[in-house]
Amino acid sequence: MRTDPQPDSGLARDLVRIGRSLSGDSGPPAEPIVLSSRADCLVVRLGDVVVKAHAQETDPRDLVTRLQIASSPQLRAVLLSPLAVPPPGAPLSWRPAPSSNPPVDRPLLDDALGDAHARLAVEVRGRLVTAWPAGEPVSPDDPDAAPWEEAATLLARLHATALPTATPAGRLPRSGAPARVVRAMARLRAAGRSPAATAVEEAFARLAPRGGGGAAASSDASFAHFLAHGVRWRGERSDVLVHGDFHLGQVVHLADTRVPDAATVASPDARQAPRGGSPTGGFRLIDIDDLGVGDPAWDIARPAAWYAAGLLPPEDFWRFLSAYRASGGCAVPAEGDPWPALDAAARALAVQSAALAVSAASREGRPLDEVETALVDACRRIARVDGLDAPPMP
Repeated sequence: MRTDPQPDSGLARDLVRIGRSLSGDSGPPAEPIVLSSRADCLVVRLGDVVVKAHAQETDPRDLVTRLQIASSPQLRAVLLSPLAVPPPGAPLSWRPAPSSNPPVDRPLLDDALGDAHARLAVEVRGRLVTAWPAGEPVSPDDPDAAPWEEAATLLARLHATALPTATPAGRLPRSGAPARVVRAMARLRAAGRSPAATAVEEAFARLAPRGGGGAAASSDASFAHFLAHGVRWRGERSDVLVHGDFHLGQVVHLADTRVPDAATVASPDARQAPRGGSPTGGFRLIDIDDLGVGDPAWDIARPAAWYAAGLLPPEDFWRFLSAYRASGGCAVPAEGDPWPALDAAARALAVQSAALAVSAASREGRPLDEVETALVDACRRIARVDGLDAPPMP
């Protein structure tokens, strides 16, 4: 986490301006904190507001639908609700006027947005930008306090969402989870060859769907097509609303909501409403970039993969899975061995995690650390036995 908002970047300066226009902090302006700075994403926090520039390839219609889902009353206690975003050039004192037309300098996504959601995204320097209340992330320094049960309950509630209610227009993007595996492999290949990279490639090849004779797919291109287009390799479900990139870094805690969310802005009484949109605090899921319809097993897969790789203590994984089942989660059977339902997605997430780990180590010119080595070892097991054997159930 850096406090330098990359002042030489016009995009960063615009995100800071947007954050300051929304922040409710009194006194001196909050210092900007860069939460993430990658080629495909820039996230800046100012006080009680987080502003995000999405990847250039973000589909505007899909983002609009995801924002609509996140701001729906049905999911306000599950997903973090977005904020109304000021248009480029708006003064720092800008506040949304519920009766006005969308305050943008040109008709941004006019064909995709209704009046109630037209202020949830603006285009800044060719990037779609959104704003969010700032929550407190899970601390990596206190693993015993990790909110596994709370996260599991949020996922179970998300997976139980009635899709027509969440998106009345009926247009739902597919979850971006499978495509993330392909993107991770692209990074690995760009990093160059190594024994660890070869192990990950071999595991990746074993993930491909079988042909009629039981042979693995003959090329990575066919598997990339299979993942990118959502072809099913185990009769996976495709009728569930899933997060698409779940890990504990996607969970934040809100002590309260300090700035108006989308539902508050759209209310006729917004000018009289107290600051704060959601009625209570608590935990929320963040990062909707991969939210969509898919198989709920993908949302359980990363903890499952890390558990099978020996990186997540068994007691933590079973706390998580037991809470998910107790909350009615549909990704696994209510009783019995959950692994048949999780195995395929867990293998894919193990490969994805290992690919990102190996490419990061190569980019930084360092050897693999203990966690990264464990992920590569898991890939070697996948390549040998066509699966990721889980430790026995307690």
